[in-house]
Amino acid sequence: MKYEWKVTGGAAAFLAATGLLYWFTSYENSGTVMLGFSFAAYGMLGGFLLLCWFRRKRIPRPEDNPDATQEDGAGEVAFFPAASIWPAGIGLGAIFCAVALIYGNWYWIIGLPLIIGAVIGFTVEAESGLDQVDELHAEAAKRAAEEHPDGTDGVHESHAEHSERS
Repeated sequence: MKYEWKVTGGAAAFLAATGLLYWFTSYENSGTVMLGFSFAAYGMLGGFLLLCWFRRKRIPRPEDNPDATQEDGAGEVAFFPAASIWPAGIGLGAIFCAVALIYGNWYWIIGLPLIIGAVIGFTVEAESGLDQVDELHAEAAKRAAEEHPDGTDGVHESHAEHSERS
C-alpha cells in the first residue's frame, strides 16, 4: 500500500483538476460528468488503499520491503468468499437502472429493489462466511495447542535445525 494509494490519489487529484477545468471551458456537460465519476472511482480506491495502510499501522508489506524474505509473506493471505449469486443480482439491477436512463423512469421500480436486495444479501452472506472462518481458526488454534503444547506449530523448523539434519 506504500505507493498504490499515492498513485490512485494522484490520479484522483488530476481528474478533479481536469474536470474543473473542463467544466469552466467547455459547453457540454457529459465530459464533466465522466471526469467527475472517474475522480470518484479513483478517490474511493485511493481512500481504501490509504485506509489499509493505516490499518497495517504503516508497516510495509513484504512486497514493499526490499529486505524481505520469502518467509515474511507466509501465512494466511485473506478471506475470499465462496461463489455467490448476489453479484449477478447487482448486475441485473444495474442493467435495469441503465435502461431507465434510456427508455423511461418506470424501470427504476425494477432496478433499485434488485440492487438494494442483492447488496443486502451479499453483505449478509459475507458476514456469515467471516463468522465461519473465525470458528475454523479457533478450532485450528485449539488443535494446534493440544498437539504442540510447547507453542510451535510443528511445521516450521529453524535454519540451524535444518542445517544439522543435512
